[in-house]
Amino acid sequence: MRIHQLPAVIANQIAAGEVIERPASVVKELLENSLDAGANSIIIEIGYGGLNQIKISDNGTGIVAEDLPLAVAAHATSKITKLDDLYAIDSMGFRGEALASISSVAKVTISSRPAHQEHAMMLRIQGTDISVSPCARNVGTTIDVVDLFFNAPVRKKFLKGEKLEFQAIEMVVKRFALSAPAIAITLKHNNKQVLSLAPALNEQAKVNRMTKIFGSAFMNDALYLNVEMAGMSLQGWISGPGYQRSQNDRQWVYINQRMVKDKLINHALKQAYDGLLHPGRFPACLLYFDLGSAEVDVNVHPTKHEVRFQQPRLIHDFFVSQLRKALGTAAVTSHVEYEHITESNTVQMPGISEPVSYITEPRRNTTVPNFSALSELNSEPVFTPSRNGRTTVLGASSELEASWVILNNQYILVLLKQQPYIVDIVAFHQKWVQSQLGHATLPLESRPLLVPVTCSVPKQPSLGMDELKYYLAQLGIQMELFKENSILIRTVPIKLPYLDLNMFIHSFFELNEIHFNTLLELLSKSQIFDPKYFSLEERMELNNLLLHAQHQEIKYQDAFKALTIEDCRMLLHD
Repeated sequence: MRIHQLPAVIANQIAAGEVIERPASVVKELLENSLDAGANSIIIEIGYGGLNQIKISDNGTGIVAEDLPLAVAAHATSKITKLDDLYAIDSMGFRGEALASISSVAKVTISSRPAHQEHAMMLRIQGTDISVSPCARNVGTTIDVVDLFFNAPVRKKFLKGEKLEFQAIEMVVKRFALSAPAIAITLKHNNKQVLSLAPALNEQAKVNRMTKIFGSAFMNDALYLNVEMAGMSLQGWISGPGYQRSQNDRQWVYINQRMVKDKLINHALKQAYDGLLHPGRFPACLLYFDLGSAEVDVNVHPTKHEVRFQQPRLIHDFFVSQLRKALGTAAVTSHVEYEHITESNTVQMPGISEPVSYITEPRRNTTVPNFSALSELNSEPVFTPSRNGRTTVLGASSELEASWVILNNQYILVLLKQQPYIVDIVAFHQKWVQSQLGHATLPLESRPLLVPVTCSVPKQPSLGMDELKYYLAQLGIQMELFKENSILIRTVPIKLPYLDLNMFIHSFFELNEIHFNTLLELLSKSQIFDPKYFSLEERMELNNLLLHAQHQEIKYQDAFKALTIEDCRMLLHD
């Protein structure tokens, strides 16, 4: 086949593949257009999860009649006029691709009226057919997108159902709402109002909006940041060590008001919280980072989710230092002990001579540890009282070919048959539990609690309560509704003695889709303990697992590493 120029319709559909992935992508692009138009009120109306209709109305400046055909033309924009403008962008949109891409895969109607225009004009576009006619409308713009992907059936097959697509739209709207607090936002789905946010014009109103979207659990634990340095400004809230999530979906960072997903900032967050969170857990944050537009390039990806910094190392170090400073201040001013085990939340387990705790409160460190997780190595054996009052030598064992040195509440140094290993003991145990659960038969064997445990849950879980009860029952957890925002747990799985119930239930109710493999992984990641508090029996049991794992290093490679002589020398002199 000879080389030839692609027709505009095909070229726009190819571009739409990058910009428009699902209905939520359409909502994002149209909301950014409304923000650029100076709107202070936006109404979003969704039909059948956006699969049938997406209608967004604003009271912005509007589009003049002569420019309406250009609004759906490829690479037509009012944001930039010359190349240098790309390096000083202060608007959300600038590529001139969004409306052209949307109109190439959907039936689009645009009604708009600027303040100086006597009446509004309406543009209809379906494929290559375009018509413009007068209509009635106040100042502003309404864009009505119907039958998304009507001419791209393969793309339509990859969409989720109504519920999941709307959840994605709702998330986009909430993220937008926190990037533009001064805008009043109304979200409707199938003619039912789902979200209504008044404009937040002062600091208290902004906090109220954030609490409504992020939840009071985050707000109660959040640490406030407000720092300016070297032309950079960082303001917002981060979670303390007591608020931990199973996913990193609540790490919202806005750069110059633009919501981004940046690997550099994600790494900075991870480094700042190093040693503060349980393995497999993530912090939450809502951060607004402002810097000169010449210092950041937003023209990296069509969706504008990614950015490139002129001085990435400076940005990374700035984030890490300021987050650590806030977390360090919080640790000094608060003192939270490990929870006391009482009869109300214990259950006797076979094979163990003392009650095992089903943890119902999150554990928090009393101080911020050294951020190098292995820096507190003590070459002497560690003596610590066990929970039954006996003193246990954790640094030596004459009974088994394994001996420990506890480095902190996550890592141990263990000698297995004269070979030293560094072990992330929590991650190791979680991997072992997950492998055991993978061979288990459902429902898991359960045991009643002496006293039921109360757990708080979201007001509106993504799935029905009967469906949630069924899945929990398969895991050996009997649940019943207690109050509007809480449930009672009456039984727990027998073979999961370190299960943090609150952590698991909170993560379980966050799931949008449920598969048993996901649930088993969630169960394993909700096994939380501190090796300093192990009884002799518990330590002996883990010794056996470690000896067994010595022959399966590949399986446990993320949590289990053999040390060379040089590694040991470096640890001893760190």
